[in-house]
Amino acid sequence: MKIHAGLPALVTGASSGIGREVALALGRRGCRVGLVARSAGALEELAGEIGAAGGEGLALPADVGEEGEVARAVARAAEAFGGLRLVVVCAGVGRYAEVSEQPAEHVETTIGVNYVGMTRTVRHALPHLLAGAPSHVVAVTSSAALIPHATATAYSASKAAGNAYLSALRLEVLGRGVGVTWVCPGLVETPFVESSGLVRERNLPRLSRWLVRPLRAEEVARATVRAVERNRREVVMPPILAFFTAFRRVAPGFADWVHRVTG
Repeated sequence: MKIHAGLPALVTGASSGIGREVALALGRRGCRVGLVARSAGALEELAGEIGAAGGEGLALPADVGEEGEVARAVARAAEAFGGLRLVVVCAGVGRYAEVSEQPAEHVETTIGVNYVGMTRTVRHALPHLLAGAPSHVVAVTSSAALIPHATATAYSASKAAGNAYLSALRLEVLGRGVGVTWVCPGLVETPFVESSGLVRERNLPRLSRWLVRPLRAEEVARATVRAVERNRREVVMPPILAFFTAFRRVAPGFADWVHRVTG
């Protein structure tokens, strides 16, 4: 699907990190972008930047963990723009801890935002996307969905569930003019790193720290926009992680052995 000036879009998690960069990238293309996150002030500031870049930004403060707020945000965007043709799901949280040290509410929040919040957004937006086809839904998930690692049990599970949901959705809308994509980046230098309590030396496998460079949010945003235009199914980045993913799929037992040996 070609992304062009005037295209009506919705981006969740738009107040910071990857979501913010995706919204800016769309704004620079002249798109009309509904901006969803909990921080009203950050969204208003971003809407101004998008307007200055040649697009149109609409601040839609909402918590994707709340059904009614998501429904209202999607409805407001569709009403303001005369429909929706692109939905980008970037809202996400994560908390790194060993299973025995992770409170139940952390698990519930992680699943609630990363997975249930995504499904809420897609479910409310899908009728508009079908009506406006050709259209597209894309979610930024994580390489942790494909290569889970210790201390990220709830996070990996929530992202893997998201990938499975989108994979099934892609089949459901096949031939109906709606593309579905999931983007799985490795470590991205965003505020998420600090808020999640992620410490690279403690929470990431040694092989990952040695061989996989951290990404910038702008890189992921560019890859996300490109994936939509090319109707890609799955994007894993950086490329070395795509290799590790394929390796784990083919030889999961050997991959576990490598992880055990390298730490």
